[in-house]
Amino acid sequence: MSLARFYSRIANAVGPFIGSSGDLASFLSKTAVSLEASSELEDHPSHRAGFVLAANLCARLYPRLHILATKALTEECASLALRINPNCEIETKGGDCDAALVWGCHSSVERPVIVSPAGWNVLLDQADAEQVHATNVLTALGAGALAVGEIFRTVFARFLPSGRVRRSPGTLNVVSLDESKANLPELPSEISFGRVHLAGAGAVGQAAVYALAHLSASGTLVVVDPESISLSNLQRYVLAFDDDVGASKCGLVARALQGHRLTIVSVEALWGDNEHTVGQVECVCTALDTAAARIGVQAALPRRIYNAWTQPADVGWSRHESFGEEPCLACLYVPSGPRPSQHELISRALGQHELRVLAYLTLRLPVDAQLKPEQIPRLPNYPVPQDASTWVDHSILEDIGRHLGIDSDGLLIWKGKQIADLYREGICGGAIISDRLGELPQDVAVPLAHQSAFAGIMLATQLAIASSPELRSFRSPFTEARLDVLAGLPQVIGRPRQRTPGCLCSDVEFLGRYHEKWTLAR
Repeated sequence: MSLARFYSRIANAVGPFIGSSGDLASFLSKTAVSLEASSELEDHPSHRAGFVLAANLCARLYPRLHILATKALTEECASLALRINPNCEIETKGGDCDAALVWGCHSSVERPVIVSPAGWNVLLDQADAEQVHATNVLTALGAGALAVGEIFRTVFARFLPSGRVRRSPGTLNVVSLDESKANLPELPSEISFGRVHLAGAGAVGQAAVYALAHLSASGTLVVVDPESISLSNLQRYVLAFDDDVGASKCGLVARALQGHRLTIVSVEALWGDNEHTVGQVECVCTALDTAAARIGVQAALPRRIYNAWTQPADVGWSRHESFGEEPCLACLYVPSGPRPSQHELISRALGQHELRVLAYLTLRLPVDAQLKPEQIPRLPNYPVPQDASTWVDHSILEDIGRHLGIDSDGLLIWKGKQIADLYREGICGGAIISDRLGELPQDVAVPLAHQSAFAGIMLATQLAIASSPELRSFRSPFTEARLDVLAGLPQVIGRPRQRTPGCLCSDVEFLGRYHEKWTLAR
């Protein structure tokens, strides 16, 4: 069977859409997707880059690909697909397929997804989308990710509320975020970013780096991420391949930008735990997993922040350039009411009692250790459950395994780990996530590869546009934008956002410190 080694992670991502309607493994193993490109792409590097990204993303979900392009482009895409999934079945002579992505040319396939970016506009299924127009690489990459989203809507149409069953014409201007086809200034041939921090080198962060690697840009990129690649990450990490399991995420970024004019500084630590993430941090691109982590970045008071994220319903991005005047990054995440504490979130995700989780957190015990009777917390308003006596007989790791249906061999990698690490890497990172996603907190749902890719591309696009005085004035007036990648175009993407009452951008001390840091540097 041609399914990828990381199939269980694919099932986590796709499972919520199909529910119990069918056998996903059998369905995917019979599904073939075609990627077809005009020979003109050989003369248009931006279009070529977008098509290669589409192949990258499709190889992370579909085990059977038909690649129909020039010999050089076909070989490049086939080689790439096999680095992602060595079991992938590649066909280069056409044949029956379930969906087709057609770039800049005609196709005999029924209801293909036709894509050809023009200028700053992504064109999908347009009358003139069967031609190759002048464009830039950011638009082309965005077009590739959105087109793969349309392929998903086609393949899984009968399972989705907005499945694609016919041509779905749409236009998106990635600068103004509307359907405008106005002529805008071109992407500068040379961009100077200065010193930029990338907080998070996961799926969204890697997609941002993928886009930056295709630009002619100078400056310094400080990449902050303490983690290494796990097998489950391959489902949506566009810089990661089958033989990269165990490699540093920062290392993959450095590899992607090898020979690039951007200087890379790798910081294998959490944000705030290293000297590179404190002090005069000028600009930050955030691609982090949690609200708390993003608030932590804002609390460091960078001058400018660009942000992107994924969540079950959509992808989003935002910009924060005037702390105290416009909504800051924390305004998007400061809770409006009580939120669960860390031990409550972990308890809910792992199916363990809150007191037991609290003990492992506060005592910093490894999850394969058993509690001693005196270590079971006795707290007011927190009754000790009747089965607490069993907590001293076996470890919480054993019970987690039973609850999530993981055998003893699958638990070995977690021995010696603390419960916060197991939650972050195993649940939020996806290494042991349960198929019962409906029972887990929404923020641990697994994004699809094209969701993360588009979010990261828009993160890089925000940074590039902000670095171009000619383009800045054409930006959407809204701080925040969201796109439902399962609904097709057109959509209302710009979202009005007000400052959140009680946020740190209204705090006198934070405001004073921010102006102290940056007034003299303006």
